Amino acid sequence: MDKKRRNFLRLFSLGVLGFLTYGAFKNLTSLSSPPPKKVIVLFEEIEKAKDILFKENFIVMKTGSNFKVFSRKCPHLGCLLNYSPEEALIVCPCHQSKFNLSGKFLSGPAKKDLTTYNYRLNSQGLEVEVF
Repeated sequence: MDKKRRNFLRLFSLGVLGFLTYGAFKNLTSLSSPPPKKVIVLFEEIEKAKDILFKENFIVMKTGSNFKVFSRKCPHLGCLLNYSPEEALIVCPCHQSKFNLSGKFLSGPAKKDLTTYNYRLNSQGLEVEVF
C-alpha cells in the first residue's frame, strides 16, 4: 500500500511539474513580438500631404530628399499623435506632450522621443516596417 501511494505521489508531482513547465514556456513564447508589418506609402501620397503625412500607425516626414518615419503612438500612454500647424509641432491630444518635427521630446509627461521606424525606398515610395 505504501508503495502505491509513493508511486501515485511521484506521478502526481511529475504531472504538476509538467503542467507548470508547459505554462511557463507558453507564456515565454507569447512575450516575443510579432514580426514587423510592411506598409507601402506612395510618393504621390507624401507629396499631396505637404511633406508631413499621418497614417494610421506612423508619421512620415519629408525634408528635402530625406525621410523620417516615426510611430504615431505617444510614448506616454499610446494616444494617437496629431500635428499642430500653429506651433509646427507634433502634439498628443490626451496629455499635451509635444515633439519637434525630428521626433525629439520637448515637453509633457512622455519623457521620451518618438519611436523611429525603419523604411526602404522602392520605385513606388517607402516600404515602412511597422511594429
